[in-house]
Amino acid sequence: MPHAVDAVLQDELRRAGLPFRGPTARLLALLRDSEETHLTAHEIAELAAQEGLAMSPAEIARQVEAFADHGLVGRLPTTTAEPVFDTQPEPHFHLIYEETARIVDLHVSPETLLAMLRDALARRPGGVEVVVVMRRDAGGG
Repeated sequence: MPHAVDAVLQDELRRAGLPFRGPTARLLALLRDSEETHLTAHEIAELAAQEGLAMSPAEIARQVEAFADHGLVGRLPTTTAEPVFDTQPEPHFHLIYEETARIVDLHVSPETLLAMLRDALARRPGGVEVVVVMRRDAGGG
């Protein structure tokens, strides 16, 4: 079975009320193991096909949306028309380059993020846009 599902992922799926065995669980394991952490539904379907996961692209898109609805993956604001999903569950920040649509994970403290933002604003006045997405808390509130 490609991408065996560990007990932690099974528990996350169970708490979300999603199937915690079979293709749905293997899809989440595949996403969490992926080197690329920012993927479109199309890219996820390609990755799943490469790994031999027997799910249609439409079913994969539904499952990824369900993962996002339950906080198991994130939805990113992007400069592209197609939604981009973030496979890293731990809290972190993002830097998005509009010209290239490149998304960079920032695993920094809030203080460091503010310093980076101040520096970017000073270097590129009028060339920086800040988007703040308020996530619902883990308790669903």
